[in-house]
Amino acid sequence: MSLQVEKLEKNMAKLTIEAPADEFEKAVEKSYQKNKNRMSVPGFRKGKVPRKMLEKMYGTQIFFEDAINDLIPEVYSREVTAAEDLEIVSQPKIEVTQAEAGQSFIFTAEVALKPAVELGQYKGLAVEKDSVEVTDEDVAAEIEKVRKE
Repeated sequence: MSLQVEKLEKNMAKLTIEAPADEFEKAVEKSYQKNKNRMSVPGFRKGKVPRKMLEKMYGTQIFFEDAINDLIPEVYSREVTAAEDLEIVSQPKIEVTQAEAGQSFIFTAEVALKPAVELGQYKGLAVEKDSVEVTDEDVAAEIEKVRKE
C-alpha cells in the first residue's frame, strides 16, 4: 500500500493510491466466485467452468470491473484514514491508472480538502453601541396599535 498526495490549486488534492498485486488478485478471484454461476460454456455445467477457461474465452480482464468496484472503496477508505493530515470534504473523482494481472493496482482520486483559515486581528476591536431611547409616547402608541388589532 502506498499513498502519494499531490496538492493542486483551490484546495484540491490528487491522491495516487497503489494496492499490491496479491490484493488485486484476491479481488479478481472474489469476482470470479461471485459471477461464475452466471456464465455457461459448452462442455461444462453452469457454475463449474474453471477461471482460466473463462479468461481464455472472454479475455483476462473479464472479472476486472467487478474486482475494481469492490477494491477501490476498501483501499481508498483504508489509505485515507491512515493519512491523518488529510481533511477531505468531498466525494473522490476516481480514475484507474493501472489494472493488469500480476501487477499492482493503481488509481487516482481527486478530492477537495478543507481550506486553511487564518484569522486576522479580532481581539480588542471597539464596537460602537447604538443608543435607543424609547419614550412614553412610543410605548403608548404601540399599546394602542396592539389593542386595536
